[in-house]
Amino acid sequence: MMRLLYVAPAPPSNRQGGGALRMFHQVRFLAQRFETDLIAPALDGSDEADRQLRQYCADIEWVPLRGPSLVRRLARLGPYRRDAAFAGAIRNRLMSGRYGAVQLEKPAMISQLPGRLDVPIILDVWAYGLAGPLRALRHEAGVIRRARNLVRLMRYGFFDRYCWPKIHCLLVVSEQDRVRCERSRPTQRALVVPNGVDCAVVHPKQDYQTSRPVILFSGDMSFEPNIEAALFLATEVFPIVRRDVPEAELRLVGRKPDPRITALAGKGVVVTGEVANILPHLHAATVFVAPHFTGAGTRTKLLEAMAAGLPIITTHVGVEGVKAQAGRELVIADNAVEMIESIQTLLASPADRERFGRAARRLAEREYDWSQSLWPLESLYRDMLHVKAKAC
Repeated sequence: MMRLLYVAPAPPSNRQGGGALRMFHQVRFLAQRFETDLIAPALDGSDEADRQLRQYCADIEWVPLRGPSLVRRLARLGPYRRDAAFAGAIRNRLMSGRYGAVQLEKPAMISQLPGRLDVPIILDVWAYGLAGPLRALRHEAGVIRRARNLVRLMRYGFFDRYCWPKIHCLLVVSEQDRVRCERSRPTQRALVVPNGVDCAVVHPKQDYQTSRPVILFSGDMSFEPNIEAALFLATEVFPIVRRDVPEAELRLVGRKPDPRITALAGKGVVVTGEVANILPHLHAATVFVAPHFTGAGTRTKLLEAMAAGLPIITTHVGVEGVKAQAGRELVIADNAVEMIESIQTLLASPADRERFGRAARRLAEREYDWSQSLWPLESLYRDMLHVKAKAC
């Protein structure tokens, strides 16, 4: 029986959101159906990930990273670092001959592969193409920062265009990304595997008659698109809202807050840092606001807010990849004026909050529960590994 080797850039986790959450549910889904080995760097969270996933995976290896030498750092031309210890551990596994396929999480993992590889490669890109860096370049302030982003964009573009090995199948998170892939790589097979949310864990709020208005934004607060969104919300939107609703609170919830985020605390703004459980904050919120103008891909925090039955205000960029209809499951506001007006309207109307929240929950259950979104992986690997799927 041929195995699947799952190569992760960090420990899969159901507590950190974003890519870590996507990897956690993918590994668990695949390992319940196929013999699956997980290999990842031994970083923070690996002990907890091992406890949660050991019961599913055939084998797990956590590799202590060695880090590049000074010479290698100076000589590196590509956008991604290659770690000798991690690359060696992957090479040793692939040389064993027991794997029928290898799944890589993010293009950064390509640099860890051996030069020649006969095993089919599945690459999960999370967000396809250069939409994220391009948006960052357009919104960046300052000549030096714009120049740095331009160089980064050129390096990513060159690597993606000329340095990829032969990919058996690309995994993308949305139909929009599949179309982008089709345009730039007409012969490349691409499979949509949407991001998801565990609707059994994230249950919907019941009370929309809140006494204190709480505006919530969540995410990794060290991630630049989230930092930019939080700064915009706290400096350009919330002061006007609070002028009219003095008791309003803006709650910024997420791990590793950047110093620019921690400096926002005060005058109705609460910065929590990492929390053990996001659910109480979701249920305490009156409205969820995600003012994204940069970044790309489908945002899991938006899906969490949908599953929690929250009324959501976001931008066209923020809702990218989500099958939500403006005016039915959420509200679209692409500038500060529209966002302020939308927040004020929802804070004043419990009926509208409940209508949007219930519709968002129904969409999450129908389209984005992990039990629904991951099914394309089963047919992909059932055909490739030539084995009968294990009973769950």
